[in-house]
Amino acid sequence: MTLADLAERCDSHVGNLSRIERDQARPSLELLYRLAQALSLSLTDIFSVAEKKQLDSEQVALNATFISLLEQDRQLLLEFAQLLQRRASQPMGSVYVNRDPLPADSARSNATESDEEQPSG
Repeated sequence: MTLADLAERCDSHVGNLSRIERDQARPSLELLYRLAQALSLSLTDIFSVAEKKQLDSEQVALNATFISLLEQDRQLLLEFAQLLQRRASQPMGSVYVNRDPLPADSARSNATESDEEQPSG
């Protein structure tokens, strides 16, 4: 379908649709509705395409960042992404952080126990 065909179907002008297509103008809600009808789509379909376009640009940015990394950093990023993917697939109740004592905590605990064992005098 040409822009002229679409313009005729949605009662708009070719120049107007051309500016929208080139991202130089924004359509009104009324025009979006007419475009959806002319294309046998719903407004939801049109907005989901716009949302996918946003996700695609984020994917492009992620790919560009990945390519610019050193090889070992790429591997690290892949491992981190896999970790996030595993975390996202688990129910939040099953996610926990292991709180192993730090060496400094152990030293303080031992010093406190030693003080308690010695009789004061």
